[in-house]
Amino acid sequence: MVILLPGTDGTGVFFQGLVEALKAFCEIKVLSYPQHGDQSYEHLGRHLLSELPTDRDYILVGESFGGPLAIWLATHATVKPVKLILGATFAASPFSLPGRWIAPLVPLARFIPLREWQIKFMLFNGGHAQWAAQIFEHTRFIDRRVLLSRVQSVLRCDMRAALSALPIPVLCLNATQDRLLPPWLPRHFPQQSHIRIVDLPLPHMIFQCAPDTIAENQILPFLMST
Repeated sequence: MVILLPGTDGTGVFFQGLVEALKAFCEIKVLSYPQHGDQSYEHLGRHLLSELPTDRDYILVGESFGGPLAIWLATHATVKPVKLILGATFAASPFSLPGRWIAPLVPLARFIPLREWQIKFMLFNGGHAQWAAQIFEHTRFIDRRVLLSRVQSVLRCDMRAALSALPIPVLCLNATQDRLLPPWLPRHFPQQSHIRIVDLPLPHMIFQCAPDTIAENQILPFLMST
């Protein structure tokens, strides 16, 4: 089983391309996050622990915001995943100490309007207009305070020790054309033999921009490797 953890929207609805690319090869389960209350990684993780299987092997895939959450779940699950995939994400805040200083000010951003062009520019580098429109239409109905609370969780997170301690294979898929998290920002992935890092020439939304290619060239070979 492959379990998908979404990005900041928390819904999982934008995984449809990846699900289509993988469903012929394995069972897929897409998780979603509560759209109210505490949005810290620990709180979300405890909410999702009961969603993880205890009677079969499974692999966790964390996209963007969902990356540190996947690490947390892999660490705390009663039955550990056999492998972990981290897509366009990080083990600790790429913004490091300045991010922690900025975090208390993030709620003020609720007064800044969110535009479709911003999503297209930051997440898709000006392309994939249909995806940008879909994401804008969907996320504008999500409470901005919830989204910004997740941003605060990103700025405060540090899962490096947890990732280093995981005794399972890890595949990190980095987006080298990422404007939201530019490649010169650190992802804080430990240099260890069980952690493999692959750079992909894609914008931030890698699973939406190239689901078939990533499934065929990265995910499926990793799933089938020993």
